[in-house]
Amino acid sequence: MSQSLAISPHEIIVFDFDGTITTRDTFALFLRYYAGTTSWALNILKLLPIFTAYGLRIVDRNAVKAHVIRRFFKNAPIRQLNESAKTFARDVIPGLIRPLAQAELNRKKTAPESLYICSASILPYLAVWGKDQNICHILATELEDDGSVYTGEIKGWNVWGDGKIKRIYHELGTNSVRILEAYGDSRGDQELLLAAEVPHWRPFRLNETHD
Repeated sequence: MSQSLAISPHEIIVFDFDGTITTRDTFALFLRYYAGTTSWALNILKLLPIFTAYGLRIVDRNAVKAHVIRRFFKNAPIRQLNESAKTFARDVIPGLIRPLAQAELNRKKTAPESLYICSASILPYLAVWGKDQNICHILATELEDDGSVYTGEIKGWNVWGDGKIKRIYHELGTNSVRILEAYGDSRGDQELLLAAEVPHWRPFRLNETHD
């Protein structure tokens, strides 16, 4: 009688991006970078009702993210947004990287198939940054498009909270992944850190205030 061979799970190391690798929230910065100050301010004013609803706990963070993406990116030409994302990734993000985080990423790159970035930030600029860093696996919030413009909707999940675990399992399969280590800094990383064998909480903030 033949026996089925056990398949070893894919062992991965996962880093959050904003606040863990960077010193600031890149999604918020990109909104202003892409829209320009005047349009950004007008859009923020129009989003005040949803921000207020969030503050009153009427809607959750995922609903806010969906409204923000719809407001800023609905009908945005793919080529135009992607070009802005590319320059943002190369001109802005490098100045936000924590030195200790970069050093740790460089060490983990010796096993590139195991290294993953899992972030609520959007894929267009994170994909460019990841490519420049020689990091192959970038799991980020994706923007839906119709082939010529972005629709303003999220494709799949907002990769925050349990959305991070859903995205990882969607990529690798529920029974075929083992999270050896995870690095995070906020409530949005809680589920990821709990799923990891070795969680790292704000490990790159030596001599910094833990906000």
